[in-house]
Amino acid sequence: MKLRTTLCLVAVLLASSAHAQDLSVTVNKKGKVGYVDKNGKVVIKCQYESAQPFFEGTAIVTKSGKQGIINTAGKELLPIKYTQISLWHGNLYMVKDGKKVGLADRKGNIFLPIKYSFVSRPNCYGKALVALGGKATPDGRKTYMANAKYGIVDTEGNLLIAPEYKGLYEFAFEGKGMYPYHEGKRLLYSYHCTTDTLITDCSYVGFSKYGINIYNAGIMDGNGREVLKTGLYTYVMEPQNGMVRYYISKKKKTLCGYHDLTTGKGFQVAQYDKNINKIDFWTHGDFIGDIAPVNGQSWSFIDKKGRSLRSGYTSLKHSLVTGLWAARNDAGKWEVFNDSNNGISGLSGFDDIEFPVNSGDKEIFSVSKDGMYGCVSKSGETVIPFEYEKVLANSYDMVAVMKNGKWGMKTADNVFLIPAEYSNVMLPTERDMKHFWVMKSDSLYYHLNLNTGKLSKDGYAVASNFKDNFARVTPKDIKVKDTQTNRVLLFDKDEYDKLKDSLGKDISDPAKMALLYGYIINTDDVTVMNFPVTEKYKDVVVKELKQLGGRIPTMSEQKDILLKVTRGRRSYDLQSTLSEDEWNY
Repeated sequence: MKLRTTLCLVAVLLASSAHAQDLSVTVNKKGKVGYVDKNGKVVIKCQYESAQPFFEGTAIVTKSGKQGIINTAGKELLPIKYTQISLWHGNLYMVKDGKKVGLADRKGNIFLPIKYSFVSRPNCYGKALVALGGKATPDGRKTYMANAKYGIVDTEGNLLIAPEYKGLYEFAFEGKGMYPYHEGKRLLYSYHCTTDTLITDCSYVGFSKYGINIYNAGIMDGNGREVLKTGLYTYVMEPQNGMVRYYISKKKKTLCGYHDLTTGKGFQVAQYDKNINKIDFWTHGDFIGDIAPVNGQSWSFIDKKGRSLRSGYTSLKHSLVTGLWAARNDAGKWEVFNDSNNGISGLSGFDDIEFPVNSGDKEIFSVSKDGMYGCVSKSGETVIPFEYEKVLANSYDMVAVMKNGKWGMKTADNVFLIPAEYSNVMLPTERDMKHFWVMKSDSLYYHLNLNTGKLSKDGYAVASNFKDNFARVTPKDIKVKDTQTNRVLLFDKDEYDKLKDSLGKDISDPAKMALLYGYIINTDDVTVMNFPVTEKYKDVVVKELKQLGGRIPTMSEQKDILLKVTRGRRSYDLQSTLSEDEWNY
């Protein structure tokens, strides 16, 4: 009996769901809007000024200029009294009442009170910015809420960080390769324009209660707990392993150190007699595991109490893939050790060393001794013999090797994929690649198909690795017309205008930058896009080509694809006449 009751209930629910999807918007003779079923029978009478289709049993309707949410029975789940309602994320709606906004679910429950001046769209990590107060202020073509206080909400409607901060910033400024930071993320200054989204997962953010700047900022975790108070350090880097790398910048001095989030105390490790903007070298690095590098008279390594563990190095390398450090000593030999400061004897003592590049790569290391290169395992066992003038790092279990001035490619198991007889070999960009580009003595790249062992007939001045069976290639004699389509393939109009203004000249003439363009070919060396394409647009063009299911498009179809992907970027003077290349019949 219970099973029969349950089945009946399920049947009713399924029927109700199906019914909800069958309702369609209808308009009566007076222009009022309602809903009818699949037979045309009015289910919800025509009483609204506008109505949206039902989605998962609810719909947004408008009456007397106000909006609300109803169910399939016409019951108001959210009263029809709001200025605007729109789907925000998942089960939540953005609800606007005058200038105030909040969040509500499909059942009419208010998750975020309708009192905020702004709620951003959520990012890919499910985090969104909320603002309290402030005034809508233009910033170029965008708008931000001047003098607002900011916080963070998640896609469940939970207020993670209360909007109490005039300055709230993400660790999104990339320090890699930029001195003195060299690595890690610094706080990124932003006005938080209303069309922007957050960038990171916000596990840590910087904050200031007193102004909109990243200087002397404090740090809080993703739940709003303050872990570092404001005013201590000029710049702070994203916390790593419980430690914050900091800089104190003065007019003619920069102090470098770390702050321990566990103890709440900081310590200085280096001082330089120049302003931070004048420092053109790496000063100190993040804690990775239990150790961090510090650049004094030479490089040294310290623990989380600031005690020196190793010293006397001239240069460093680190691999996140293997968790290993390599440090070159005064004798020119590399010492290798892990993130816990344990030495790796099998990899130490070489004249040069390169680590595996990608996650999942076999742990073979390119090293040199006595002027020759080879590869060894972590224990020091020879994998690729020391008979090469150069051996590059293992990447996707493929290793480029040079012998007698010519390049080839070996597997991580010491098997030749490509004989060492080419001027250059393009490095792999994915695992188990079967299509490579090799350069012959004419300085042109040729497609080497490992499946057939054949080399392409045509060579190219520029080529990109095959991806999804397509590559972009540039013949040495390529000609590119100066058209609006070809211009936007190089730069968006805003980018072009800024470059033109800053340089005082027009640099976007495609004819003068022809080598930045190329054609799309497939792995059979057949050209499938005869119109020039830049690297910027290659992926979107390939996406369109893949929809043809392997069929080679006609010239007309190729033109249509190019016009489609550039449609939102092109603009024309009303007095101009479009060429055949820029007109879709």
